Amino acid sequence: MNCKVFNLFCILCLLPAFGYAQSDAYSLQRILQRYIETYGGFRDAEALSSLSIEGTIEQNGQNYAFLVYQKRPYSMRYRISNGANRVITGFNGSSGWIRVETNGEVMIKSLNGSEYDSLRKMARFDSPLFRLLEKSQVQINQVERSIWEGKSVYVIEVRESGDLVSHYYLDMKSAYLLRRDELNAEGGIAFQTLYRDYREVEGFPFAHEIETRVGEQTVSLANVHTIEVNHGLLSFFFEKPDR
Repeated sequence: MNCKVFNLFCILCLLPAFGYAQSDAYSLQRILQRYIETYGGFRDAEALSSLSIEGTIEQNGQNYAFLVYQKRPYSMRYRISNGANRVITGFNGSSGWIRVETNGEVMIKSLNGSEYDSLRKMARFDSPLFRLLEKSQVQINQVERSIWEGKSVYVIEVRESGDLVSHYYLDMKSAYLLRRDELNAEGGIAFQTLYRDYREVEGFPFAHEIETRVGEQTVSLANVHTIEVNHGLLSFFFEKPDR
C-alpha cells in the first residue's frame, strides 16, 4: 500500500562495493542521513513494528472501504469491501492466500506464481530503501536532482533482484517520498505511485493520500482515515482462514 515508514541506515563502509564516484557517494550519504533524521533516527524507526491503516479507495468508478494490518518483516492482512462483497488477502511471511466473499458465497485459495510474488512484495514492511546498500541483490545506478510538481527532488534509481527497476522521488526539503515509478524493460514507466498529504502519527510521517497510475490513467486513489502504530498483532492473524 502504500506509504509506510521508510527507514534508513549507516552506509559509509559499504559504498565502495557499488562503484560510486566520491561525489556520488557523498550525495547519496547526505540523502540517506536526511532520511534517518526525518524518521527519528535508526533506533526509533526500528521501534515501529506493526501498523493498522484504515480508509477508502476509489477504483474502477467504485468506492471501497479498506483495512490493512502489517507486521514486521513480511506479514500482512488486507481487506477491501463494498456492501456484501469482501476480499481479504493475507501473507504470513512464507505463504499467501485470498478469501473472496460475494453475496454470502465464500471462496478461499492459496496463492502461488506471480500472484504470490506480488503479494510478498506488497507485504514487505519496509521500503526497499531500508538498509538498501546492505543488500547485495540491490544496486543503485544513479542519483539525480529534478523538479516534481514544483518541488526540488532527488531521484534515486534502484535495481532489485529479478531486474525490477524503480525510481524514487524524494523531497529535498522534507526527505519524504513523493513518487515511485516502476519501470518496464524499455525504461518507460509501467506503474506509478504518488504520495501526498503527509501527517505525523506518533512521531512518524505517513502519506494520507496515495494515487496509483498506469500510463496517464489513475487506477486507484486511496484516502487514509486512521493509522495506528504498534497495534500488538498476533502471528495467527495472518494465517489462511478455514472458512
